[in-house]
Amino acid sequence: MTIVTSDGATLRAFAEAVLRAATETLDEVAPVVMAVIGGVLAEAEPGSIALQSQDGGPGLLWATFAGRRIVFRYNAMTAMIELRADTAEGFPLRLFGRRSLQMDIVNFFGALHRERRSDL
Repeated sequence: MTIVTSDGATLRAFAEAVLRAATETLDEVAPVVMAVIGGVLAEAEPGSIALQSQDGGPGLLWATFAGRRIVFRYNAMTAMIELRADTAEGFPLRLFGRRSLQMDIVNFFGALHRERRSDL
């Protein structure tokens, strides 16, 4: 079931669910979650953010960037946030975790920003 109240409330629900799932790696996961949430809030198309429940996990965060649907999923086994385009299955396009550089996240969302600006 997908629940959308507002983009901010949906992002908060995803962040809280991920942080609850990451109890053993919380210090490593919290900064990554906050950076990804900030990037989604800044760059996703307004009203496109939705949280889909998932058995045994914090759920899937869906958002649209420059017309492209992206899903974010927290993998508790690797303590990483996985990004995929249009599907929750298959090999991730990006992985964000404790070893990700700040610039990895900035570059990902910055590219989406440039892509969105070129469509205007």
